[in-house]
This record gives sequence, C-alpha cells and structure tokens, in this order.
Amino acid sequence: MNRLAPLLAAVALLAAGCDTYHFLAGTWREDSGHPVEALKHYEKFLAALPKDPRACEVDLRAAAIYRDFGRCEEARRDLEAAARNFPRQPECVRRAKQALLSCPDYFPLDRGRTWVYGDTASKGRAMHEEWEVRRATGPGDGTVLESLFAGDRRIRVDRTRYRKEDWAVWRGTGAAREPILRYPFGAGQTWSGRRGKYLVEWTIVSANETVKTPAGDYKGCLKVKEYDHRVRGAWRYDYYCPGVGRVMTTVGGPGFENPSTELLRFDKMD
Repeated sequence: MNRLAPLLAAVALLAAGCDTYHFLAGTWREDSGHPVEALKHYEKFLAALPKDPRACEVDLRAAAIYRDFGRCEEARRDLEAAARNFPRQPECVRRAKQALLSCPDYFPLDRGRTWVYGDTASKGRAMHEEWEVRRATGPGDGTVLESLFAGDRRIRVDRTRYRKEDWAVWRGTGAAREPILRYPFGAGQTWSGRRGKYLVEWTIVSANETVKTPAGDYKGCLKVKEYDHRVRGAWRYDYYCPGVGRVMTTVGGPGFENPSTELLRFDKMD
C-alpha cells in the first residue's frame, strides 16, 4: 500500500484539475524538502490564478523560498501581490506586509541579538550603548533593552518596543510610536510622524551606501535623514544595513555631515 501512495496521490492531483494540481504539487514538494520544484508549481499556479483565494498563501510560500535563496526582488514581487490583492484575508495581508520589511532586513529583531554603539570621537571609551533584543514574539516584533554607559558606569536603561507592520518599522508604543523606516526602501521615499506635538520628517537619501565602522564594512545600506522641526538648521542621518540594522548616526546641516555614533560590535544569530 505504501508503494502505491505516490501514484495514487498523483492521480488525485491530476483529477483535481491543472491549476489545483500546481497548488497541491507545490505544497507537497515544498513540504518534502524540494523548494526549487515547489517554486515551479507555485509560479504556474499564480500565473493562472493570481486572484484565487489560495493565491495569497501561495505568494507567501513562494516569497519565503525566494528569501531563503537571497532573492529579495522576487520575494518582494510575491509579497506585494499578497499585501495588495487580498483585502478579505487580513491575516495573510498582515504577514505579507511584515515580511516585506525583512527582505532585506534593515532592522533584525531576533531574540538575543546584540549591538554595541560608541561615540565616534572616543570609539566608545567616553560613551557607549549596549542593545539587546530581550523579548521577541516573532520576526517582526521585539523589545530592545537599551543601556547607556558613561565610561564603565551604566547611567540609563530603556526598554523600547520595535514592531514591523503596516508598511513600516515602528519605534515605541501608543502616542509615542514613530515610523523610523517605511517601505518601499528606495531613494526619495519620504514620510512623516509626530514626536509629541512636533512634526518629524524622514527621507531615504540613498539605498546603496557603503559604510565602514569598527564592527565591519557594510554595503547596500540605507541612508535615512531625520528632520525634527524643533531643531532648526540641523538634522541627523541614520545608516541601516541589511542583516545588521543601524550601524552609524551622523549629524548634518547645510554643507556638513559629522559622524556621532558608530557600531563597535554586532553579534549575529546562528
């Protein structure tokens, strides 16, 4: 009987119709550890039935495989389709929007990740920050323990929640929540938010920066300008790099940009 199972399954798939065959064959090949073959079936299914109710889940599955292969462009194509085409499937749409913010991942939130930032002038000897993701409810939601040190003395500890949803990476909760990054991650992308009663504006100046810090050299980074309307004549730039997060902060103004904080150490997750 066990020897007949694959044959019987194939007959059942063919009987179900060509398009359903590709849906079932794709999930079967993926679940059995054959992602390349699964992708072929998923792509045929999506080409034939892009608005089928099952297509949202297929988009997510195909995107996850592409992401595992490091092919974010194809992953984003499928994730955008899932996020925009299925308003009656809110959970699928939520997952798609969250995944869009992680390919590439400019703000990883896996539990246990740690970052150490230091002031540029003294390379962290005068002031440094230690960040650690202490609590994570998933790849798009985490609470970061942020400890500030003056020399070796810890002078402040904050716990800040970061969440990926609704096309943005959000910092804080409630009325204090700010969208520090927003999809799509392309040069010229602009958005705004409130910091208390004051307006804050963000702009992606570049999406292909190379940044050198004591922690390493990073490519393909975002350069994000943050302009707080309370501060006249100056702004800040944050540099976010794939798979790492923020690696440098600088202070800018008309005709100048000076580094203030840089990444000293980053501990990756295995």
